[in-house]
Amino acid sequence: MLKPLSLTLLIAGIIPFSSQAGSIQWESCLNSKFHSWFNGFPPSPQLRCGFLEVPLQYKNGTSIEEYGTDKTVRLALTLLPAKGVREGGLVMISGGPGQSGISGKKPSRDADWPVTNLHESWDIVRYDPRGVGQSTPKINCTVPENASAAVTSQEQKIHNKLKACIDNTGVEVLKHIGTDEAVSDVDRIRQALGDSKLTAVAYSYGTQVAALYAERFPSTTRAIVLDGVVELEVAKDDFIWQLNDARGYQQTFERFAAWCAETGSCPLSSDKMLATQQYRNLLSQLHAQPLYGAEGRQISANDLRFLTQVLLLWRSSWPSLATAVRQLSAGIVSTEVNGLLNNSASILDWDALSVITCADQPIRKYSQNDILRQRQLIREAFAATNYPPQTADPLNLCDLWPWKNNVLAKRPVHVPHLPQLLFVAQRHDPTTPWHNARAMATLFSSPLLTREGDGHTLALSGANLCVDKTVVDYLINPDKKRHDSVCR
Repeated sequence: MLKPLSLTLLIAGIIPFSSQAGSIQWESCLNSKFHSWFNGFPPSPQLRCGFLEVPLQYKNGTSIEEYGTDKTVRLALTLLPAKGVREGGLVMISGGPGQSGISGKKPSRDADWPVTNLHESWDIVRYDPRGVGQSTPKINCTVPENASAAVTSQEQKIHNKLKACIDNTGVEVLKHIGTDEAVSDVDRIRQALGDSKLTAVAYSYGTQVAALYAERFPSTTRAIVLDGVVELEVAKDDFIWQLNDARGYQQTFERFAAWCAETGSCPLSSDKMLATQQYRNLLSQLHAQPLYGAEGRQISANDLRFLTQVLLLWRSSWPSLATAVRQLSAGIVSTEVNGLLNNSASILDWDALSVITCADQPIRKYSQNDILRQRQLIREAFAATNYPPQTADPLNLCDLWPWKNNVLAKRPVHVPHLPQLLFVAQRHDPTTPWHNARAMATLFSSPLLTREGDGHTLALSGANLCVDKTVVDYLINPDKKRHDSVCR
C-alpha cells in the first residue's frame, strides 16, 4: 500500500499582487524576448505582445480578487491592431484545455474577405490561458528521470505524476488553475482592453469558458461565437461526455474508412465492421512488433492511436491519416509519417490538459469497480482503436486529484437574459457532437449555424466562406435578429 503524498510543499512561481487595476504594456512581438512564443516563425511586424497580471484567486463567480490574497498569475497576450478606426477587441478563446491561444491559427493569415472586413475595425486578441504556454506560472508535471526509471506499476506512476505536479507548479497554483478562474480571467482581459462589453470567438473547450462567461457576466456580454460546442449539462458527468466523445470518433472513423476505400487512399474497407477489424489488426500488429523510424524512433500502436484521434478531427487531414495507415500497413515509416507523429504530439500541453480537467471535476460518487467498467465502455465505444490487449486504466491522475472544483455546480439556476449568442457546429464532429450545439443554442435562445460536413471547429479559418460571412456579420451586427442557418 502506497503512503499518501505530502501536500505541505513549497508554492512555486507565484507573482506578488498589485492592488492597481490590470493594464497591458504592448510591445512589438519582433522584440527578441518574444521569439520563443512563435516556434521559430517570425510574427507579423504589426503584431503586439504583452502581459496582464490577474488575481490567482477570485471571489466566487466574479472577476474581483479574493479579499486577503496577494498573489497573481501573469497571462501572455498578443494583439493585431485594427487596420482602421477601432471598434473594440475580438478575444479568441482557445480549446484544449491546454491549447495555446497565441500559437493558434484562427483567424487565418490567408483570410477570406469577411475576416479582412472584420479586421478593419477590430483588434484580434489572443492569449495563453493561466498555466499554459507563455503564461506563468506554467503547469509542469514532469517526473524526474530518477523517479520514473524503476517504476513499473500504474499506481506508482500516477502518484509520482501528482507529486511532480505539486513540486513543479505549487499547491496554491494548482488549487486555482481550472475553468472557474479562466472565466474570470476573460473578464479581466476585457477590462484591460478598455471594452465595456466582451466580443469573443471560442473554440471547443473554450466554448465552456465562453458559455460560463455569458452566464456570469450577462451585462458585459456583447457578442460571442461558440464553435465546436461543449454542452454544459453533459460536461457535468465526465463519463457521459467521454462516452459520447468515443462514439463520435467511431462514427467519424467509419466515414473516414468509407472515404479511404472510395478514393483508394488506404487499405480500409467501406464496410464499417470490416474496416474496424482491419484497424484493430493493424494496431495489434504494431503492438506485437513496433516499427522504427528515423534515428531509431519506435512507432507503437499507441502512437497510431493518438495520431488517429488528432487527424480524424478535420476532413482536410484525412489524406495525411490515410498516408500513415497505408505506409504503416506496409511496414514503412517515411519522413512524412515521422513528421505527422511529431506534429500531433505538439498540439496540446498534456500536463495542462490533465490538470485542468482534474481541477474541474466534482468528487466522484462511483465505486472503483464502476469507474473501471465505465472506462472499459469508453474504450469499446471507439471500437476501431480498442485492440487487444487494451484494458481499462486502473487509475488516472483525476482519481488522486485532491482539489476538486466543480465549476459547473456554480452556474446560475436560470440562464440570465442575454443578447443572442451564435453557436456553430459541423454535422459530423467527432469530439463535440452537433447535438451539443443544438442543445446549447436552445438553452441560450440563440441561433445555430450548421455546416453540413465533417470536422471540428472552422469559424474564421477561411475553410468555408458561408460560415465566415455569417460569423463576421454577427460579430459586426450582433443585435440583428437571426434564425438557424445552414452552410454547405
